[in-house]
Amino acid sequence: MIASMYETSHLQVVLDTLEEGVCLFDSAGKVQAINRAALDLLGYRAAELLGQNATDAFADNVLGHLLQRALTGGEFFRDQCNQFQCKDRPAITGSYSLTPLAGNGKPGGAVLRFREASPAPVCDLALRNSETKLGIILDTIADGVIAIDENGIIQLFNPAAETLFGYGRKEVSGLNVNILMPDPDHDLHDSYIASYLRTGVKQIIGIGREVTGKRKDGSLFPMHLSIGEALLGDERFFVAIIHDLTSRKRAEEQLHTLSRAVEQSPSAVLIANLHGMIEYVNPSFSHLTGYGSSEVIGRSPALLRSSHTSQEQYQRLKETLLNEGEWREEIQDRKQSGEQYWALETISPVRNSAGKVTHFLSIQQDITEQKQDKEALQASEQRFREVAEMTGEWLWEQDPEGCYIYCSGAVSQILGYRPEEILGTAYLNLLTEEDRKRWTTELPATHDVRESFRRVVNRYRHKDGHEVFTESTGKPFLAEDGRLIKWRGVDHDITARKKYEEERHELEIAKQIQSSLLPKTPLRIEGLQVVGICQPATHVGGDYYDYFNSKDVLNIVIADVSGHSVGAALLMAGVRNTLKAEARRSNPMMPGQDAAEVLHSLNELLFDDLNGSDLFISMFYMRYNPRLRQLCYANAGHNCPLWLPVNEDKCLELDAEGMVIGIRKDVIFEEKCISFQRGDKILLYTDGITEAQNRAGEFFGVARLGDLLVKHRLESPETTLDNMLAALRGFCGSQSFNDDVSLVVLNID
Repeated sequence: MIASMYETSHLQVVLDTLEEGVCLFDSAGKVQAINRAALDLLGYRAAELLGQNATDAFADNVLGHLLQRALTGGEFFRDQCNQFQCKDRPAITGSYSLTPLAGNGKPGGAVLRFREASPAPVCDLALRNSETKLGIILDTIADGVIAIDENGIIQLFNPAAETLFGYGRKEVSGLNVNILMPDPDHDLHDSYIASYLRTGVKQIIGIGREVTGKRKDGSLFPMHLSIGEALLGDERFFVAIIHDLTSRKRAEEQLHTLSRAVEQSPSAVLIANLHGMIEYVNPSFSHLTGYGSSEVIGRSPALLRSSHTSQEQYQRLKETLLNEGEWREEIQDRKQSGEQYWALETISPVRNSAGKVTHFLSIQQDITEQKQDKEALQASEQRFREVAEMTGEWLWEQDPEGCYIYCSGAVSQILGYRPEEILGTAYLNLLTEEDRKRWTTELPATHDVRESFRRVVNRYRHKDGHEVFTESTGKPFLAEDGRLIKWRGVDHDITARKKYEEERHELEIAKQIQSSLLPKTPLRIEGLQVVGICQPATHVGGDYYDYFNSKDVLNIVIADVSGHSVGAALLMAGVRNTLKAEARRSNPMMPGQDAAEVLHSLNELLFDDLNGSDLFISMFYMRYNPRLRQLCYANAGHNCPLWLPVNEDKCLELDAEGMVIGIRKDVIFEEKCISFQRGDKILLYTDGITEAQNRAGEFFGVARLGDLLVKHRLESPETTLDNMLAALRGFCGSQSFNDDVSLVVLNID
């Protein structure tokens, strides 16, 4: 819009009527209109100036700087003096004013009005010109400039200082300069000035030093501070030049970090100049080659050359470096000691900021052990296959698709196939249907797996059809690009172990059954306390005890089934049910007959089952009438219980004739009855306690058991049992026993 205004003839007529020179500039600083007075002063024709920059024709750098400020910052300049360059004659001194123009609220150009100055104000012109130049310098200098008076009050604050500290010059003008300082300088600065004014001793004036500045936001930054002193008439000023050191400090720290990284790098680093002479080596280079830094600086890297490295490789290296490319290969070099070593070496050109190559950087990584390991691995391939044929484990290799490419001979013992029958077959085809479905639906495909696996349980189908369990361990072999090459692994036949684990699980179930047969709590009735305990030797034992009421009679039984198996436990469950049924059928009003009858009935009912399974049962069965304090009992070949009468110091055995259950039919069992007194004590037990042996081979025996019963006669049944088991463990020197141990204690109250 302004340009179109300039082009009108009416504007030109108006401008030509003015006695002073007038020049109109657009927003880019180009001349859009100039009047006749200006052309006469400068000696130009209008066509020579229109569209030109002022600094390209008649304005010097000072006027050009002020014009730029008027155009971009909208600043006004009046009563300025400056030199104006003329076309064909010497420069003239002129006074001028600059007025910015605005259009739509934005900078739109500027108007320059000027006239030739008279001789009188030449000195004023020089002074103003000097002031202008000084202002330009202060405004454009990259370092901060701050001037303060003797009281530390800020008098000058240039734009660079504004940028450094974040304050505007109007914000700090008239404030103490200590606002720009952190403690302790903030509190002590005024005393620094006072001390200098009093003593004249300069602490920092005329001397540069690194200090810390404080920005408006409170952040601190490093800076270099130089202070000078100036006298203007009677006034003293201190001028500070401030250079921000933040970037330099950051660069120094980065350089220090990089230097430490190179110094501490585990790789050998060498830097050579364009003439091929070594200028630097790091400690890892010396550690690898045996050469100290002083021994190689100024020498050629050729001192490492090995006779084992081909000339073709050196030629490739030379051609790459001549083309300013990067060379990376495995190379065999020679140490100072003459020992050969392998290194993965990378040599790269180092360029300066202009992109020109100035040095070459060599980085060597010692791969001697890796090379040796690789050679050893290759050499072991044949040994692996030889060992595979001798071991009982099934060693195999598979391609990325899971097909066998090698099988050891052990596959014949494990799956019944010859190795040649397996080659080319996918391992999935050898699995059971259930495992094949699991691997194909729930687990990732073989070629998608990149990690080793250990002890994975697989179920294979043997050639004859039965299932085979194996534990499989495998490892992938990968190429440098991460591509899967093959799998190598081993399968261990665990079929027998799995069978054992299944049987063990069954035993655990049977143990729970057996445990459920035993009384859960002690029995306490008027005049009697009964407590029992059973500790099986294995997961399932053959011992059994019980106490229960039937028809006002307390039934107490202890038994031992031959063997320690699931069958023994399940048989005891049947005996328990049969015993309770027979006990309820007997007549408690006929003492001397019922206990023996119960054992007789059990023998008749169980004989066929026991005889067919090669099992038998020893049992002691007793029935106690609390009202009469009478005990009737019968024995089927079991250990005789111990009876400790209240007035006796020795135990008596409760013996009765009778054969173990399951040997033959029609066995006659003897029944006996005794009467109890308050304070009597009875102990029922199995042979697991009396036949327990210590490390010397001695048996625990009935006598030692009887002595314990006497010793603990006044204790509760629970305490008596605890003390007996503790004594047995001490005797055996073990917390576990070789046979089942069952004990039942009766206290007559």
